[in-house]
Amino acid sequence: MGRFDKKVVAITGGGSGMGKTTCMMFAEEGALVCVIDVNEKGALATVAEIVEAGGQAKAYVADITDETRMEEVFKDIHDTFGRIDVLYNNAGISPTGTAVTTSIADFRKVMKIDMEAVFIACHIVIPYMEQQGGGVILNTVGTYGLRPTPNKIGYSAAKAAALSLTRSIAVDFARSNIRCNAICPGFVDTPLNNGFEGEARERFLDRYQPSLYKIKAEDIALTAMWLASDESKAITGQPIVVDGGTEACLYFNYKKPSELAK
Repeated sequence: MGRFDKKVVAITGGGSGMGKTTCMMFAEEGALVCVIDVNEKGALATVAEIVEAGGQAKAYVADITDETRMEEVFKDIHDTFGRIDVLYNNAGISPTGTAVTTSIADFRKVMKIDMEAVFIACHIVIPYMEQQGGGVILNTVGTYGLRPTPNKIGYSAAKAAALSLTRSIAVDFARSNIRCNAICPGFVDTPLNNGFEGEARERFLDRYQPSLYKIKAEDIALTAMWLASDESKAITGQPIVVDGGTEACLYFNYKKPSELAK
């Protein structure tokens, strides 16, 4: 018996990175996994791997910012499986830029994907959860939603707003037996960080993360599974940080003027 036998778990961004790993691990624990991703190839590949391993999953190709499409997706999930026990809003983007170098169009884009899409999914799914007597919502926020870092204004603002949404949902629906928490990963090896490897990555981690442990996608998936289980039934409205101690201290990844040209 798995921890999530017959539980229906919907995960956005399930076609790659942390989302894919989380889909696989929920399936290993018996969950019926709904893989939502804008990339059809990635979503189908995740489902194929789950099925090959003996699990159950269904792929949904969707732009998470398209409320009409997301209504169709969640209606199909509910009609097919009869319930939605866990919603994990994991998909997102992570652009760089300051208030000057970030275009207005790019700022709006990251706010739409990293914050507004979280609201859209919750807006649609919460009534289903209320009808069934409860559920769990998880939102990937990241540590920059707690403590901004240089050159990430759009991402930091969107994730801070997503954390505020998390807390509001937790407060508004606690008595409907719906819990809502945020997961705040530090630096994790995922496709989102492609191109940032080798010596440059090692130097970054040396000055940015106190722990020498390299955080893996599996660590984030394990956190999500714990938050989705009854083991954390007393926890709601909280940012759960998984970052090797970075946010707990005042490490500041900031270049000196002499380093800017390097």
